[in-house]
Amino acid sequence: MMFSSVPPVAASLIATTENILHIAPASRGWKADAPGNVVFFPPTLTKQALLIQIALLRPSTLVVADQVIDADVINQWRISHPFGELCLVRRGTSLDKIRLDLCESNNVRVINTPGVNAPHVAAYIAHWLTLADGSLPHDICVLGYGNVGKELVKLLLARDPDVRIKVLYRRERVPDSFGKASSDCRVSLVDDWLEALEGANAVALCLSLNDESIYRIDRTLIQCLHRKARLVCVAKPDVFSDDALQTLAISEDIQLILDYGPRTLDAFRGRAQALGCSVSTWYKPPTLTTQAATTEACHCDLDYAVSVQLSLRALRGLVRRKLAHSLAIPSRQADAGAPRVSIIGRGINGLLQAVMFRLANYQVTVYGGNQQRDGASHKQVNMRHLSATETTAKPLPNDYLTPANQYLAIECNRAGIELFEKFLADNPSLARFARSRIVRAYVDGSSGTEAAIREQRDIENRPWPSGKPGRELAEISQLQFQAMYGVPEVGRAIEVSGYDLEFIHLMDEMVALLQRSGVEFLPRHLSPAQIADLSREHFVVTAMGVDEPEVIPIIGWFFKLRAVDDEGVDIRGLKLQYDLPIGVMNCRLDGNCILVSAGQVPPDSTPQYKEQIRAACLAAVSRHFPKSCSRAIERGDLQQIECARPGTADGLSIVHWSAYNRIVAGATYAGGTTQGLVWASLVQEVIQARAPAVSAVWE
Repeated sequence: MMFSSVPPVAASLIATTENILHIAPASRGWKADAPGNVVFFPPTLTKQALLIQIALLRPSTLVVADQVIDADVINQWRISHPFGELCLVRRGTSLDKIRLDLCESNNVRVINTPGVNAPHVAAYIAHWLTLADGSLPHDICVLGYGNVGKELVKLLLARDPDVRIKVLYRRERVPDSFGKASSDCRVSLVDDWLEALEGANAVALCLSLNDESIYRIDRTLIQCLHRKARLVCVAKPDVFSDDALQTLAISEDIQLILDYGPRTLDAFRGRAQALGCSVSTWYKPPTLTTQAATTEACHCDLDYAVSVQLSLRALRGLVRRKLAHSLAIPSRQADAGAPRVSIIGRGINGLLQAVMFRLANYQVTVYGGNQQRDGASHKQVNMRHLSATETTAKPLPNDYLTPANQYLAIECNRAGIELFEKFLADNPSLARFARSRIVRAYVDGSSGTEAAIREQRDIENRPWPSGKPGRELAEISQLQFQAMYGVPEVGRAIEVSGYDLEFIHLMDEMVALLQRSGVEFLPRHLSPAQIADLSREHFVVTAMGVDEPEVIPIIGWFFKLRAVDDEGVDIRGLKLQYDLPIGVMNCRLDGNCILVSAGQVPPDSTPQYKEQIRAACLAAVSRHFPKSCSRAIERGDLQQIECARPGTADGLSIVHWSAYNRIVAGATYAGGTTQGLVWASLVQEVIQARAPAVSAVWE
């Protein structure tokens, strides 16, 4: 399965920004799927041609690879685009050819994409280390334990149960940073260069170039290698000293495989020639390649990472534009001549779409029923949470749930929280159904608690999409937690940003405000053919949740039980942290009933597996609310409400154009509420970009 180089929602976000000049290599998929404001030029573009294109296109963003970004380029860029922040995205890791000092003084934000191509580079190294019979050498030395080194060690350990790996590491590094490798008996860690290379016949050089590593591989280290050693180097060749290159040039059996960009290899050839040992004269000529990070799969991954970075930039702009205007639902109807839009689906996602279009002075019709079978928004469960990590539970663990798109999902959640905060402030009748702050509780004996809290602390500390500064995470002591909630078997708890909602009441009030604003609600379920016909007449937004063709339904449950004694007292916005398949359990007290959501069942699961997960969820509910759960089971009034929530393979929402004048919106697991205002804002901007004659009228 090959994933697109740009997620649909990323393309929609990027389309709302100014011109982007892309002069890095690019995959076929990225060129095909990128929006029209991404202008591609070949990486061989000359400096003079680049300066001309910057002057003509006035881009807000440059995407570069191995190009030199010097004073001339930066000055021309700032002259052509005198106001606002510029963004330079390095498609890769190295920043040594970029004048970072001038970027800073010219308000140019520089972003790179570390680690993205590491698995591909590691695979390249393993390929060149492989012996003629297809096996790996018994002993392998790895110099450098950054992203590439870690991926290489992981790959080698998986491929050969008998391999022995010696890893060079800096003395000051904490051994725990080596993860599982440090506890594997096949891996030994050394901090002495001579000890690492003594007698080595298979060496992988994946060092980053710094003050410690530049020219560090000298003649002495080359001479201590096995006489038939093979060196596979993906580091910059400046790790070799001059005398090391001269020694390699006369070595009869040492083989050097060196991979880097064309410009770096040309510089290496020139350096060797200046030393009097031109590579063509070496006794065993080196193999110079540019293949490590140039496969189509690697290009796709790098382009995916670039598209995420561009999306994050677009997201910040979107949030700031919306926060600059009122989000108060108008109290009067749209003008008679206003453009029309139809929303398919009256869940929370559909209602928020209706809000944004009324704010833009559209005549809005919302189609859809309010039956129990219609999805999560229509279950009679009065609970929803908004938090930064609401959609990162990874309901479908797979290779496409990368750190990059998980980061984007979190920032979309945070953008949604910021917009929701203003939405409540501008619509006071809704504010009484929301309580700010979320408490995340980690159960006794759970693994990874410290790492999970560290992640939450990092999220809280970083600036919000609007630019508002973050805040320190507040930890709640066990005594405080017990006094607040009385929930047993919780080890640690923290307070984070977010909202707990009285969801049913909130939706009812939103419907009332929208009806007053002239939004028409039609309880009809339209067929695909009817939706297509409607989109021939005017814009149509489908916000249908699990009924969208591209959506993966993820099954979970709401548990509803009557509270006994003091169990569940004043619980609002409580999240009990469990690993999948139970997942994070959202909890609140609604009247005299405790509400808990839990469980994530992929759609291809067997009935037996589904039942196992449900039973595990119920056991967790019983663990924290023992008296209430026992009484509910005894009396037969425990409600277990099954619910299908919309998910995607990469954990990101779907927002993109479909046939005719139709746009699809939504579809992230548990994100309809958290991210709903973000996607409604995006859809409204994308549609207005398609209809420039329509001017937004903000009330």
